[in-house]
Amino acid sequence: MAVEDERIRMIGIMAREAGIIDDPGWLSRLTEPVPLWVVLEMMLKWIDRYDPQDGPYD
Repeated sequence: MAVEDERIRMIGIMAREAGIIDDPGWLSRLTEPVPLWVVLEMMLKWIDRYDPQDGPYD
């Protein structure tokens, strides 16, 4: 396996473990293009996870 392929695989595994992607099928399709809405959905999940809106106001 090439270094780049290994790097892509590790990114996919880390994203799945972090809950950014929730479909294990994506791990076999990491080099395929994805629709913009998929990228936006992942980014929104990430933002919600690290910037929750239901925290304290002070």
